[in-house]
Amino acid sequence: MKLTLRIAWRYIFSKKSTNAINIISGISMSGIIIGSASLIIVLSAFNGFENLVARLYSTFYPDITITPATGKVFAIDSNKLAKIQSIEGVEYISKTLEENVLLAYNKQEHIATIKGVDTMYRYVTAVDDSVYYGDYILDYAYLNYNLDCAVMGSGVASTLNVSLGLDYPAVQIFIPRRGVKSSSNPRNTFVQRGIQPMGVFRIQQEFDSKYVITSLQFIQGLLDYQNGEVSSLEIKTSSKNQVDDIMEEITAIMGDDYLVKNRFMQNEFLYRVMRTEKWAVYFILTFIFIVAAFNMIGSIAMLVIDKKKDIGILRSLGATEASVRNIFFIQGVLQTLVSIAVGFSLATVLCYLQIRFGLVTIPGQGTFVVTAYPIALEWKDYVNVFLTVLIIGGIASYFPAYMAARQKWLFRNE
Repeated sequence: MKLTLRIAWRYIFSKKSTNAINIISGISMSGIIIGSASLIIVLSAFNGFENLVARLYSTFYPDITITPATGKVFAIDSNKLAKIQSIEGVEYISKTLEENVLLAYNKQEHIATIKGVDTMYRYVTAVDDSVYYGDYILDYAYLNYNLDCAVMGSGVASTLNVSLGLDYPAVQIFIPRRGVKSSSNPRNTFVQRGIQPMGVFRIQQEFDSKYVITSLQFIQGLLDYQNGEVSSLEIKTSSKNQVDDIMEEITAIMGDDYLVKNRFMQNEFLYRVMRTEKWAVYFILTFIFIVAAFNMIGSIAMLVIDKKKDIGILRSLGATEASVRNIFFIQGVLQTLVSIAVGFSLATVLCYLQIRFGLVTIPGQGTFVVTAYPIALEWKDYVNVFLTVLIIGGIASYFPAYMAARQKWLFRNE
């Protein structure tokens, strides 16, 4: 076995009698190097975008949400709420209430979603940390003012062209009055209230152009909910590894009338699309790599022809058909392993340079949340690519190795 391995290793780097064989061998190794490096780089780029989206969504979406299975709102059961709070791993619980409204400011109008939140909301999400202009103030009562306030997404604030602070007009909110389907007087159809914009947050366009955050009491009063109804309970956990176990306990407490979702389930379609795209690109590149692997078949086949005399000598010395086959099969596998090592090293260096210096920028700079393509290296990608390339390289090495083992018939026929 050691002799077989030494001969196979020597055949990788030894000079061939025909220069064309060296060129073809170099091309086949280059194809494997480029293919394996490309797979790692592309998968790492998808990982980077997935992590970026997850980070952006984690700013707005909580670890776990509880919503009614039917209907828009539900009244909170204090006993169930206490049981959920006592679950190990549950840190904070926030009550929220959402509704679509029409906003008006001076001569500008915009349809948005207004979200009422309690004081725990800033601990459950990171929206308060995303306020880049103004302050995260939802209620001025604690400053001796009886004033309802709000923070707006940057898209909403830009559309309305609002000015922040107490010295400027309030944003007017119009919402259909509950229980009134039609009326001859439009004033009786809609409820109108004013709210003072105090801050602007920026997360990403989906949230920035849609949401206005205010106090839960304001929304409950605006919608005339007398029993403290809410749209959802949003939960912050102490560890991401405990989320699934906590969800099971919450589901057992709340029953089938409620939906308990983690962050992935809250944005299931988005995450599924991203992962589908990632593996679709992976399989496309793998197919291209399979086509490129035919170069290895050609290079080993030509090596077999070049080493025809060596095979004859080995056979005369008592080498078996299996031994000859193993020499060229192992040579192909070793060639694949060397190419994978070089490809992985190249991909790792390029990915590190992209992470460190952002060499490749995203077109349309300033319109996206990052200026350079995000990269995230994961060991699972290295394992998947290694196994994929090794299997393809092994299959490509077997056929010319089998032909080498049958070389005795060529000598006999000669």
